[in-house]
Amino acid sequence: MRSPISPGLLILHGNQMELLRAAVFDWLRANPLGPLEEEIILVQSNGVAEWLKIALAEELGVCAATRVALPARFQWEAYRGMLGPERVPRRSPFDKDALTWRLMRLLPELLAKEQFAPLRHFLSDGDPERRLQLAERLSDLYDQYQVYRADWLTDWAEGHDQLRRPGGAGLNSSVPLAPDQCWQAQLWREIHESLPPERRWSGRATIHQQFMAAVEDERQPAQRLPRRVVLFGMSTLPYQTIEAMAGLSRYTQVLLAVPNPCQYHWGDIIEGRELLTAAYRRHQSRNGSNLADVPV
Repeated sequence: MRSPISPGLLILHGNQMELLRAAVFDWLRANPLGPLEEEIILVQSNGVAEWLKIALAEELGVCAATRVALPARFQWEAYRGMLGPERVPRRSPFDKDALTWRLMRLLPELLAKEQFAPLRHFLSDGDPERRLQLAERLSDLYDQYQVYRADWLTDWAEGHDQLRRPGGAGLNSSVPLAPDQCWQAQLWREIHESLPPERRWSGRATIHQQFMAAVEDERQPAQRLPRRVVLFGMSTLPYQTIEAMAGLSRYTQVLLAVPNPCQYHWGDIIEGRELLTAAYRRHQSRNGSNLADVPV
Protein backbone atom coordinates (compact mmCIF):
# COMPACT_ATOMS: atom_id res chain seq x y z
CA MET A 1 0.00 0.00 0.00
CA ARG A 2 1.41 3.37 -1.03
CA SER A 3 1.86 6.11 1.56
CA PRO A 4 -0.47 9.10 1.08
CA ILE A 5 1.21 12.04 -0.68
CA SER A 6 -1.23 14.90 -1.10
CA PRO A 7 -0.92 17.07 -4.24
CA GLY A 8 -0.27 20.74 -3.67
CA LEU A 9 2.39 23.42 -3.43
CA LEU A 10 4.54 23.69 -0.29
CA ILE A 11 7.11 26.51 -0.02
CA LEU A 12 9.97 26.46 2.50
CA HIS A 13 12.19 29.50 3.13
CA GLY A 14 15.64 29.46 4.69
CA ASN A 15 18.53 31.87 5.01
CA GLN A 16 21.15 29.09 5.10
CA MET A 17 21.41 26.30 2.54
CA GLU A 18 22.33 23.73 5.17
CA LEU A 19 19.22 24.52 7.25
CA LEU A 20 17.05 24.52 4.14
CA ARG A 21 18.50 21.16 3.15
CA ALA A 22 17.78 19.77 6.63
CA ALA A 23 14.15 20.94 6.43
CA VAL A 24 13.71 19.21 3.06
CA PHE A 25 15.27 15.97 4.33
CA ASP A 26 13.01 16.03 7.40
CA TRP A 27 9.99 16.37 5.13
CA LEU A 28 11.12 13.49 2.91
CA ARG A 29 11.75 11.31 5.95
CA ALA A 30 8.35 12.09 7.46
CA ASN A 31 6.51 11.58 4.13
CA PRO A 32 8.25 8.70 2.35
CA LEU A 33 7.40 7.55 -1.16
CA GLY A 34 6.90 3.90 -2.01
CA PRO A 35 9.91 1.54 -2.05
CA LEU A 36 10.11 1.49 -5.86
CA GLU A 37 9.24 5.14 -6.49
CA GLU A 38 11.86 7.63 -7.56
CA GLU A 39 12.43 10.80 -5.58
CA ILE A 40 12.93 13.74 -7.97
CA ILE A 41 14.93 16.77 -6.83
CA LEU A 42 15.54 19.67 -9.21
CA VAL A 43 18.52 21.97 -8.73
CA GLN A 44 20.12 24.89 -10.53
CA SER A 45 23.58 23.44 -11.21
CA ASN A 46 25.49 20.16 -11.34
CA GLY A 47 27.61 21.29 -8.40
CA VAL A 48 24.58 21.65 -6.15
CA ALA A 49 23.36 18.27 -7.41
CA GLU A 50 26.54 16.50 -6.26
CA TRP A 51 26.55 18.34 -2.93
CA LEU A 52 22.93 17.36 -2.31
CA LYS A 53 23.45 13.70 -3.21
CA ILE A 54 26.43 13.42 -0.84
CA ALA A 55 24.46 15.11 1.95
CA LEU A 56 21.47 12.84 1.34
CA ALA A 57 23.68 9.75 1.61
CA GLU A 58 25.23 11.05 4.84
CA GLU A 59 21.86 12.00 6.34
CA LEU A 60 19.82 8.92 5.40
CA GLY A 61 22.58 6.35 5.05
CA VAL A 62 22.07 5.86 1.32
CA CYS A 63 21.20 7.92 -1.73
CA ALA A 64 19.18 5.55 -3.89
CA ALA A 65 16.07 5.80 -6.06
CA THR A 66 16.76 9.54 -6.18
CA ARG A 67 17.20 11.61 -9.32
CA VAL A 68 18.80 15.03 -8.89
CA ALA A 69 18.45 16.88 -12.17
CA LEU A 70 18.08 20.26 -13.88
CA PRO A 71 14.55 21.66 -14.33
CA ALA A 72 14.36 21.82 -18.15
CA ARG A 73 14.53 18.07 -18.78
CA PHE A 74 12.03 17.26 -16.03
CA GLN A 75 9.68 19.93 -17.33
CA TRP A 76 9.61 18.25 -20.74
CA GLU A 77 8.97 14.88 -19.08
CA ALA A 78 6.04 16.43 -17.19
CA TYR A 79 4.60 17.71 -20.48
CA ARG A 80 4.94 14.23 -21.92
CA GLY A 81 3.42 12.62 -18.83
CA MET A 82 0.43 14.97 -18.89
CA LEU A 83 -0.26 15.09 -22.63
CA GLY A 84 0.93 11.63 -23.60
CA PRO A 85 3.75 10.40 -25.88
CA GLU A 86 1.60 10.70 -28.99
CA ARG A 87 1.41 14.49 -28.55
CA VAL A 88 4.84 15.16 -27.06
CA PRO A 89 7.92 13.57 -28.68
CA ARG A 90 10.63 12.16 -26.48
CA ARG A 91 12.92 14.91 -27.72
CA SER A 92 11.93 18.20 -29.29
CA PRO A 93 13.49 19.11 -32.66
CA PHE A 94 14.10 22.53 -31.10
CA ASP A 95 16.30 21.19 -28.28
CA LYS A 96 19.76 22.74 -28.23
CA ASP A 97 21.66 19.67 -29.43
CA ALA A 98 19.28 18.85 -32.26
CA LEU A 99 19.05 22.50 -33.27
CA THR A 100 22.84 22.85 -33.37
CA TRP A 101 23.22 20.15 -36.00
CA ARG A 102 20.24 21.39 -37.98
CA LEU A 103 21.85 24.83 -38.13
CA MET A 104 25.14 23.26 -39.18
CA ARG A 105 23.34 21.91 -42.23
CA LEU A 106 21.26 25.01 -42.97
CA LEU A 107 23.81 27.80 -42.58
CA PRO A 108 25.86 27.17 -45.77
CA GLU A 109 22.65 27.11 -47.85
CA LEU A 110 21.37 30.36 -46.35
CA LEU A 111 24.44 32.56 -46.69
CA ALA A 112 23.62 33.33 -50.32
CA LYS A 113 20.39 35.05 -49.25
CA GLU A 114 20.53 38.78 -48.67
CA GLN A 115 18.86 38.57 -45.22
CA PHE A 116 21.87 36.68 -43.84
CA ALA A 117 24.53 39.17 -44.88
CA PRO A 118 25.43 39.85 -41.19
CA LEU A 119 26.51 36.19 -40.89
CA ARG A 120 28.35 36.01 -44.18
CA HIS A 121 31.49 37.77 -42.98
CA PHE A 122 31.84 35.54 -39.92
CA LEU A 123 31.64 32.38 -42.07
CA SER A 124 33.45 33.72 -45.10
CA ASP A 125 36.50 31.43 -44.68
CA GLY A 126 34.35 28.27 -44.76
CA ASP A 127 35.93 26.92 -41.58
CA PRO A 128 33.60 24.16 -40.20
CA GLU A 129 34.77 24.87 -36.64
CA ARG A 130 33.59 28.48 -36.93
CA ARG A 131 30.30 27.25 -38.35
CA LEU A 132 29.90 24.85 -35.40
CA GLN A 133 30.71 27.67 -32.97
CA LEU A 134 28.05 29.88 -34.55
CA ALA A 135 25.51 27.04 -34.63
CA GLU A 136 26.04 26.38 -30.93
CA ARG A 137 25.64 30.07 -30.04
CA LEU A 138 22.49 30.38 -32.12
CA SER A 139 20.92 27.20 -30.74
CA ASP A 140 21.58 28.47 -27.21
CA LEU A 141 20.03 31.84 -28.13
CA TYR A 142 16.86 30.28 -29.55
CA ASP A 143 16.67 27.95 -26.55
CA GLN A 144 16.57 30.99 -24.26
CA TYR A 145 13.98 32.65 -26.49
CA GLN A 146 11.77 29.56 -26.10
CA VAL A 147 11.89 29.97 -22.31
CA TYR A 148 11.84 33.73 -21.87
CA ARG A 149 10.39 35.25 -25.08
CA ALA A 150 8.22 32.62 -26.72
CA ASP A 151 5.96 35.43 -27.97
CA TRP A 152 8.78 36.70 -30.19
CA LEU A 153 9.23 33.28 -31.76
CA THR A 154 5.50 32.95 -32.38
CA ASP A 155 5.45 36.29 -34.20
CA TRP A 156 8.54 35.42 -36.23
CA ALA A 157 7.12 32.05 -37.29
CA GLU A 158 3.98 33.86 -38.49
CA GLY A 159 6.05 36.28 -40.58
CA HIS A 160 6.08 39.33 -38.29
CA ASP A 161 9.57 40.80 -37.87
CA GLN A 162 8.87 42.51 -34.57
CA LEU A 163 9.51 42.43 -30.84
CA ARG A 164 6.59 42.51 -28.45
CA ARG A 165 7.00 44.86 -25.53
CA PRO A 166 6.86 43.45 -21.99
CA GLY A 167 3.25 42.81 -21.04
CA GLY A 168 2.05 43.64 -24.53
CA ALA A 169 -0.14 41.60 -26.84
CA GLY A 170 -0.90 42.02 -30.49
CA LEU A 171 0.72 43.97 -33.28
CA ASN A 172 0.05 47.44 -31.81
CA SER A 173 2.23 46.79 -28.74
CA SER A 174 5.32 45.75 -30.69
CA VAL A 175 8.36 47.43 -32.19
CA PRO A 176 9.91 46.45 -35.53
CA LEU A 177 13.11 44.46 -35.51
CA ALA A 178 16.19 46.49 -36.36
CA PRO A 179 17.27 45.91 -39.99
CA ASP A 180 20.52 44.25 -38.91
CA GLN A 181 18.56 41.83 -36.66
CA CYS A 182 15.87 40.68 -39.10
CA TRP A 183 18.00 37.67 -39.96
CA GLN A 184 17.06 36.15 -36.56
CA ALA A 185 13.36 36.05 -37.50
CA GLN A 186 14.12 34.75 -41.00
CA LEU A 187 16.41 32.05 -39.62
CA TRP A 188 13.67 30.89 -37.24
CA ARG A 189 11.31 30.59 -40.21
CA GLU A 190 13.94 28.63 -42.15
CA ILE A 191 14.30 26.24 -39.21
CA HIS A 192 10.53 25.72 -39.19
CA GLU A 193 10.40 25.08 -42.93
CA SER A 194 13.18 22.50 -42.67
CA LEU A 195 10.99 20.33 -40.43
CA PRO A 196 8.09 18.08 -41.40
CA PRO A 197 4.76 19.95 -41.00
CA GLU A 198 3.64 17.78 -38.07
CA ARG A 199 6.77 18.68 -36.06
CA ARG A 200 6.91 22.41 -36.70
CA TRP A 201 4.80 23.22 -33.64
CA SER A 202 6.42 20.81 -31.20
CA GLY A 203 8.63 23.46 -29.63
CA ARG A 204 8.74 24.08 -25.91
CA ALA A 205 6.53 27.17 -25.98
CA THR A 206 3.72 25.46 -27.91
CA ILE A 207 3.84 22.31 -25.79
CA HIS A 208 3.84 24.46 -22.65
CA GLN A 209 0.63 26.18 -23.74
CA GLN A 210 -1.00 22.80 -24.40
CA PHE A 211 0.16 21.56 -20.99
CA MET A 212 -1.30 24.57 -19.18
CA ALA A 213 -4.61 24.12 -21.00
CA ALA A 214 -4.64 20.45 -20.00
CA VAL A 215 -3.99 21.07 -16.29
CA GLU A 216 -6.80 23.65 -16.23
CA ASP A 217 -9.18 21.08 -17.73
CA GLU A 218 -10.37 18.93 -14.83
CA ARG A 219 -11.59 16.30 -17.29
CA GLN A 220 -8.04 15.75 -18.56
CA PRO A 221 -6.53 12.69 -16.82
CA ALA A 222 -2.86 12.85 -15.92
CA GLN A 223 -1.26 9.96 -17.76
CA ARG A 224 2.08 9.63 -16.03
CA LEU A 225 3.24 12.11 -13.43
CA PRO A 226 5.41 11.65 -10.32
CA ARG A 227 3.72 11.93 -6.95
CA ARG A 228 6.33 14.42 -5.69
CA VAL A 229 8.99 16.75 -7.03
CA VAL A 230 11.34 18.97 -5.00
CA LEU A 231 12.85 22.21 -6.31
CA PHE A 232 15.84 23.00 -4.13
CA GLY A 233 17.92 26.13 -3.69
CA MET A 234 16.83 28.05 -6.79
CA SER A 235 17.01 31.80 -6.36
CA THR A 236 15.59 32.52 -9.82
CA LEU A 237 13.30 30.60 -12.18
CA PRO A 238 11.83 31.46 -15.58
CA TYR A 239 8.16 32.38 -15.45
CA GLN A 240 7.44 29.45 -17.77
CA THR A 241 8.88 27.03 -15.19
CA ILE A 242 7.01 28.67 -12.29
CA GLU A 243 3.77 28.46 -14.25
CA ALA A 244 4.39 24.80 -15.13
CA MET A 245 5.11 23.86 -11.51
CA ALA A 246 2.03 25.68 -10.27
CA GLY A 247 -0.06 23.75 -12.78
CA LEU A 248 1.67 20.49 -11.92
CA SER A 249 0.81 20.98 -8.23
CA ARG A 250 -2.82 20.11 -9.07
CA TYR A 251 -1.67 16.51 -9.53
CA THR A 252 1.73 16.32 -7.79
CA GLN A 253 3.16 17.40 -4.47
CA VAL A 254 5.56 20.22 -5.36
CA LEU A 255 8.01 21.17 -2.62
CA LEU A 256 9.77 24.48 -3.32
CA ALA A 257 12.78 25.13 -1.05
CA VAL A 258 13.74 28.78 -1.56
CA PRO A 259 16.84 30.52 -0.15
CA ASN A 260 16.19 34.11 0.89
CA PRO A 261 18.85 36.83 0.49
CA CYS A 262 19.17 37.73 4.17
CA GLN A 263 21.90 36.85 6.66
CA TYR A 264 19.29 36.79 9.45
CA HIS A 265 16.19 34.71 9.99
CA TRP A 266 13.30 36.92 8.89
CA GLY A 267 11.38 36.15 12.06
CA ASP A 268 14.19 37.71 14.11
CA ILE A 269 14.22 41.03 12.24
CA ILE A 270 12.70 43.89 14.22
CA GLU A 271 10.16 46.23 12.70
CA GLY A 272 11.31 49.27 10.77
CA ARG A 273 10.18 51.83 13.37
CA GLU A 274 12.02 49.99 16.15
CA LEU A 275 15.16 49.91 14.00
CA LEU A 276 14.87 53.64 13.31
CA THR A 277 14.38 54.36 17.01
CA ALA A 278 17.47 52.33 17.86
CA ALA A 279 19.47 54.30 15.30
CA TYR A 280 18.34 57.59 16.83
CA ARG A 281 19.35 56.40 20.29
CA ARG A 282 22.93 55.93 19.13
CA HIS A 283 23.19 59.73 18.69
CA GLN A 284 23.79 62.09 21.58
CA SER A 285 20.98 64.28 22.83
CA ARG A 286 20.67 67.58 21.00
CA ASN A 287 19.57 70.67 22.91
CA GLY A 288 18.50 68.42 25.76
CA SER A 289 16.16 66.44 23.49
CA ASN A 290 16.37 62.71 22.86
CA LEU A 291 16.16 62.13 19.10
CA ALA A 292 14.45 58.81 19.75
CA ASP A 293 11.41 60.78 20.94
CA VAL A 294 11.14 62.78 17.72
CA PRO A 295 8.00 61.72 15.81
CA VAL A 296 8.68 59.88 12.55
